[in-house]
Amino acid sequence: MSTRCVVRSLVVVLATAATPVLAQPAEKKAPKQIERKPAVPVAKPGASEPAPVPKPAPELAQLKYFLGTWHCEGNVPASPMGPAHKSRATVVTRLDLGGFWYSGTVREEKTAETPHPMSGMFHETYDAAKKQFVMLWVDNFGAWSTETSKGWDGDQIAFSGEATMGGQQTPVRDTFTKKGAAELVHSYEMTMSGQKIAGDETCKKAPASNK
Repeated sequence: MSTRCVVRSLVVVLATAATPVLAQPAEKKAPKQIERKPAVPVAKPGASEPAPVPKPAPELAQLKYFLGTWHCEGNVPASPMGPAHKSRATVVTRLDLGGFWYSGTVREEKTAETPHPMSGMFHETYDAAKKQFVMLWVDNFGAWSTETSKGWDGDQIAFSGEATMGGQQTPVRDTFTKKGAAELVHSYEMTMSGQKIAGDETCKKAPASNK
């Protein structure tokens, strides 16, 4: 066999051997999975986190004793506001304004001795900065006052401050003494036109309504 024939035979053999390899389809690769991460919000210039919603001071719970309706009876001393007389009044206290305040009304009963009975409103809260309770008062005689208290001392809590009435400013003090779960004594004192005025009343809590 000639050299040319040998070369030709080798070419044919190599071509035949390579054919199956060339005929095989290319292996397909699985598509690459792209991990998607949640978008991170970009803060706008000047934007800030929303302020947390304020909550009432836990110390306010110390005033829960006063919640409800109270019926009070006492003796009002003579003063520049009127003659001495017996007094009957109804006091209603409720939690108010999102739990930040205790609000209440005082309504004196109209009688022959009191043709112009007193009526007023009060609001109480806790000043966390000064660590004291605050009581605000206004009434139908044009008087108003601001008093503060450090809180209960045993069965007694006292508020003191300044009142404006009849165009005069005067120191005032209100003291509440527990006599039981549903009874208290309210004592008060002030000075008007050089006259010291002091009185007290006993208040009893009405049973809670079932409604």
